[in-house]
Amino acid sequence: MATEKEQLLRSFGEWISFVTELANEGERVWNQSAATGKWTVREVVAHILRWDDYFYNEAIAKAAAGLPLTVKHLDYDTFNEAAKAYGKNTPIAELAGQSAKSRKRIIDAVAKLTNEQYEAAYADADGHPFQMAQYIKDFIWHDQHHIEPIMKLKHFRLEEMSLNGWPALQTLLYDGWLLRFAEGYTKRSNSINPIYGHTLELDAKIRACEKQYEQQGIRTIFKITPFSQPASLDEELASRGYELIDRTIVKTVRLADVLSPSHADIRLENMPAEDWLDVLTLFSGLTEEQRSITRKMLEQLALEKCFATLLENGLPVACGFAVIEDGWIGLYDIVTGPGNRNKGYGEQLILHLLQWGKGRGAADSYLLVVKNNAPANRLYEKIGYVPQYEYWYRAKQNQQ
Repeated sequence: MATEKEQLLRSFGEWISFVTELANEGERVWNQSAATGKWTVREVVAHILRWDDYFYNEAIAKAAAGLPLTVKHLDYDTFNEAAKAYGKNTPIAELAGQSAKSRKRIIDAVAKLTNEQYEAAYADADGHPFQMAQYIKDFIWHDQHHIEPIMKLKHFRLEEMSLNGWPALQTLLYDGWLLRFAEGYTKRSNSINPIYGHTLELDAKIRACEKQYEQQGIRTIFKITPFSQPASLDEELASRGYELIDRTIVKTVRLADVLSPSHADIRLENMPAEDWLDVLTLFSGLTEEQRSITRKMLEQLALEKCFATLLENGLPVACGFAVIEDGWIGLYDIVTGPGNRNKGYGEQLILHLLQWGKGRGAADSYLLVVKNNAPANRLYEKIGYVPQYEYWYRAKQNQQ
């Protein structure tokens, strides 16, 4: 069983994997602030790097050498401003690499301390008590304090891209809420997405939304994400009898980690041609009305897109489409013909779409999958997709 010291160092090392993965993100993420007036991701990473260097030089290295600790109370504002300036002027790869290296240096050095050195009751340069374990615990908390808003920032961007990738026919912006309409076809395109703020009285606002959807003859549905505002919205809708449906997972994969396709017979088009729509309609069981709505939604997509059909002996066996935005390729409507499932066709279709995206500069992929769809989740896990966050819908009941 791991000792408390080993468990602490393992937790302290989580920053290394986080910042290493973060290095794969582009300038957009690194130059963005988690909220108005907050530090950018660059500045946060530089801030943690500089504190790690200080902790090592003034505490860990001194203890290992049997010397008095020189760590002391600093002018935090001055220290942090210098760190932020360094972060602004250092390339992403270098900044992330330095941060990972600095953290590993601490972990390796602490691991080598004898129990006596590790557990000793030190005094800092100001004469205050200093304990290695408590300092590490404090910085594990400090890491999480910064990691959580960065993860939320990344996830919020995924949420925006997923809305762009599957459009509605009309969107109304109402006090920070997006009201999407597409003649009732799909929940994604006919739901309220409350993600950009909230100032109005909640009861009146919900009733106004319900009225909008009732006038369209569409069931009122809210999409509940980690970004929903107000945070109490899901609880409020539940108290009104709104039904929880379709728990869904947003998953991602790095394209560098994905295999190339082995099935060669693929047809790729940049618009939803009639033959592609024919296959989708057949495989998904769409009505003519749903097919027409799908065509209208997809033809108005402003993003670069690809509509794929996988063929076997000249006959369609799977289809789907993808969009590219900001270095990400999103997958939608991945479906295999009913008589050709569990034969690897879905996997090959996806690999072709990802290869297409990689050829156009995409480095990452996302998709959305219903949580209880076990076959689809197994397929996506096999390809390498990992969960990022979940969302679900709240649907009004007893609406005519």
